[in-house]
Amino acid sequence: MVQASQQKVTVWEGITPDNIPFDELFALDKPVILKGLVKDWPLVKTGQQGILPAMQMLEDNYSQKPMLVYRAPASIKGRFGYNDNYTGFNFAAERSTIPNVLDIIRNELDKEEHEYLYVNSLILNEGFPALAASHSLAFNHPEFEQNQVLAKIWIGTESLAACHFDQPKNLACCVLGKRRFTLFPPDQIENLYPGPLHPTPGGQVVTIANLAEPDFEKFPRLKTALENAWIADLEPGDGLYYPSMWWHEVTAFERFNIMVNFWWMTTERYKGNPMDVLLNGMMSLRDKPEDEKRAWKALFDYYVFGEGEVVREHLPPECQGALGEMTEINARRLRAMLISNLNR
Repeated sequence: MVQASQQKVTVWEGITPDNIPFDELFALDKPVILKGLVKDWPLVKTGQQGILPAMQMLEDNYSQKPMLVYRAPASIKGRFGYNDNYTGFNFAAERSTIPNVLDIIRNELDKEEHEYLYVNSLILNEGFPALAASHSLAFNHPEFEQNQVLAKIWIGTESLAACHFDQPKNLACCVLGKRRFTLFPPDQIENLYPGPLHPTPGGQVVTIANLAEPDFEKFPRLKTALENAWIADLEPGDGLYYPSMWWHEVTAFERFNIMVNFWWMTTERYKGNPMDVLLNGMMSLRDKPEDEKRAWKALFDYYVFGEGEVVREHLPPECQGALGEMTEINARRLRAMLISNLNR
C-alpha cells in the first residue's frame, strides 16, 4: 500500500462556492483541500439520504443524451487500465444511458462480486442541464476572463483511475462516496513509469505501475515517487484544487460514487496544444547526438522557456515576427509555417 506521505496537503476551512480565494490558491501552486466547499449542493445533501435517492435525482434530471461508459468484469477489482501487454484495455467502452447504467448498479448492490461501471468526463451541462446551475462555483478572478471553465461529472461503482496528468487546472468536488487523490508534482514523471502514448485509457498517458501494490524490483524508481506523494482524502462535500500538470491517481471507494470537477486552461486556444510540440520534438530531436541535443536544449531554454522580452528586446518591433507577442495573428502565421514545413 502507499505509505503515508510526508507531504501534507493544506486544508482550508470555511470556503464557500461564492468566495474561493483564487489568488491565494494560485500563489501556493500546490494541492489544497477546500473542506466542505460544496456541502450544500443538492446532490450532496440528497446523497446523505442514501444511494438510491441520489440515483433517482440523477435520473429525474437526465437529459437523455447517450454517453460513454466504461464497463468491466469483476476480475479487474475496479482498476481500469491496460491489458497485460499494454496494447489495449481491461474494459469495454460503449454507448449507454444513465437509466441503463444505474439499473445495472442497483441490481448488483447486494453482490460482493459485481461489474464495474464508470461514466467519466461527461459534460455536466449536456448530461444534466437542470443540475448545472445549482451545482456550480463562482469563478471570480481575472484568470477566467479569457479562459472558459468546463464542468464535468463522473459517476460509477468503485474505480481507480491510474496516475496521469491533465493540462488544465482542476477543482474536483466530491459529491457522493469517499475519494482519494494520490498526487505527484510534475518533476516525478521519470519515477512514475508512464505507459504508451497511444492507446491510453482516457486520452492522457498513465502509469503502468500499481501504486497500491508497488513492485520495486520491476519499477525501482517508484519508491522515490511514493516518497514525494501528496495524499488527499475527500469526503462528500469536499473540494480539491490542484495545479496544471500534476500527476494524480483517483480512487473511488464506495459502491456508488459521484464527482464533479471544473477544468480550465490558462492560455488561449489559438496558441495550440503543447503536446504537439512534445511529439514533434520526439520525432525531430530525441535521437540526435548528445552534443546536438545540448545545443537544441540551449535554444529551447532561450526561445521557449526563457523570457519573451529578452529574446526581442534588441530588435525593432517591425522585424520581430514570431519573436513578438503571441497574438492570434502571429499564432496563425506560425501555424501556417509549421504546416508548410511538416508537409515538405
